[in-house]
Amino acid sequence: MTDNSKFATMIRFAKRARKIVYGYDALADARGLKVLAVSDTASDNLKDKMQGLAKKRGLPLIRATALEDTAGGNCKALGVTDVGMAREMVKTAKDSDNTEVTYIG
Repeated sequence: MTDNSKFATMIRFAKRARKIVYGYDALADARGLKVLAVSDTASDNLKDKMQGLAKKRGLPLIRATALEDTAGGNCKALGVTDVGMAREMVKTAKDSDNTEVTYIG
């Protein structure tokens, strides 16, 4: 994903704790999301949809390098439902050169 191992570790923790929602369709229906993330390798259409979803819900959107490498499979978009993990992910992403955090809300 990124060379920032702490960000990748937070994704793995959230995955292990089952606090991740995968894919745009599932994210559009999910409740309790605290942060959204989209891969830089995602299509422009998906990036626009994720930005719209972040704006609609007032959530931070993290644009991460090769998100699917850490999240697994062909995951281009995900959301985290745990407040503490989401807060740490945003903090870590801000400190990384390979991720971008956009506050829409």
